[in-house]
Amino acid sequence: MLEADKPLIALLVALCVVACSSNNVERAQSSLEVPQVPFAKQPRLMSRTIVTDSYHIDKKYKSMMGPSSQQKVTLLESEQPELLWIVGYDAVVVNDEGTENVSQEFMCHSNLDFDPGDYWKNFRSDASMSGRLFTLSQGVQDIRFPRGFGIPVMSDMNLALATQVLNLNLPDPSLDVRHKVTIHFTRESEAPGAQKPLFQAAVQGFKSLEEHSADYGVQSQSGGESHEGCSVGLPAVQGDSDKDKFGQKFTGHWVVKPGREVNTTLVTNFLQLQFDTTIHYIAVHMHPFAESLELVDKTTGKSVFKAQAKNTKDKIGLEHIDHFISADGIPIHKDHNYELISIYDNTSGEDQDSMAVMYLYLHDRHFHMPKPDDTQAKR
Repeated sequence: MLEADKPLIALLVALCVVACSSNNVERAQSSLEVPQVPFAKQPRLMSRTIVTDSYHIDKKYKSMMGPSSQQKVTLLESEQPELLWIVGYDAVVVNDEGTENVSQEFMCHSNLDFDPGDYWKNFRSDASMSGRLFTLSQGVQDIRFPRGFGIPVMSDMNLALATQVLNLNLPDPSLDVRHKVTIHFTRESEAPGAQKPLFQAAVQGFKSLEEHSADYGVQSQSGGESHEGCSVGLPAVQGDSDKDKFGQKFTGHWVVKPGREVNTTLVTNFLQLQFDTTIHYIAVHMHPFAESLELVDKTTGKSVFKAQAKNTKDKIGLEHIDHFISADGIPIHKDHNYELISIYDNTSGEDQDSMAVMYLYLHDRHFHMPKPDDTQAKR
C-alpha cells in the first residue's frame, strides 16, 4: 500500500461505519411497535345529477318572476328501502346543451324539498323543521357538511326539486339555459354509524304588513310596537304574504327603498326548537344589494353568526355570501330568544326586492335509526 493512499482508505472506512450505523438505527426504529390509530371507515361518496328543462330568457326578470319548473327526484333505486345520508348539494346555471357553465347572474334559486312527515315517520324524531332541505342562489352555490354529518333520508323518499332563473341586467336577451343540480350522498350500509344526523331549521326576516309594527308569532299590543326592528313594509310581489297564529300579516319578500336599511326580526317562535342542540352548518339566502345577515342570541346578547355579502361590481348580482361550517358546532338553546338582523344598502336609486334567510343545519339529538321491519311494514 502506498503511503499516499492511507488517508483515502481511512476516509472510506469512516463513511462505511457511519452508513452502517445509520442502517442499524433505521432497522432499530422500524422494529419499534408504533401504535396505529384506527380511522373510522368512510362510506363511498355517491352523486345524483339532474339537468332541468330548458329556460328561455327573453327579457328582464326580477326575483321569483322568471321561468321555473318542478320535478320529483329519488336518490337511489334499490330492491328494499335503505338509509342514505345527504352530505352535499350543488347547483349551477349551464348552457342549453348542459355542457358548460354560464354566468350565474341568471340563478334565481334551486330548492330541494321533502315531506317532513316522512322524516318523523322514518326516524321517530320530534325535531321542528320545514320541508326545505336546501336553497342555493347567487353567492351560495354549493353546500358541503363537515365530515361525519349528513341529512338522513330513505332511498325511496320523494324529493321535490324547484328551480328558477332571473335576469336583472340584460335589457334584450335571447338565450336558453338550464340548472344543473348535484346531490351528494352516502349509504349507511357501507359504513354503519359513520354519520351524525342533521336537520334543517330556517330563520327568516319579515316585514309587517299591518298598520303598525308587529313580531311574527307575538300578539301585538294595540297601537304599540312590540319590537323595535320589525317595521312595516311592502311586499315585493303583490299577494306575497303570510299570517301568523294571531292573524297578523307579514311578508318575507319585501321592497327595499334606495338607501341603507336595517331590519330586525324576532325569530324565536319561527325556530321552535324542541331541544338544545348544536349548529354545524349555516347557509344564507339574500338578494342583490345585501350587506350582511346576523343571528343574535338575545338571551346572552352574543352574536351566533354574521354573514357578509359581496356584490358584483359591474352589474347587479351577488358574488359571494359567507357560510358557517364546524364539526364542533355552535350551541343553540330551546329556551333562548333569537333575532335576525339584515342589512341592505340599495345603491341603485330605485326600489329593489329583498329576502333574508338563514338555513341552520342542526344535530338531531332525538334521531332514531329506522328499524328494517318497521320500514317494510309501512310500504
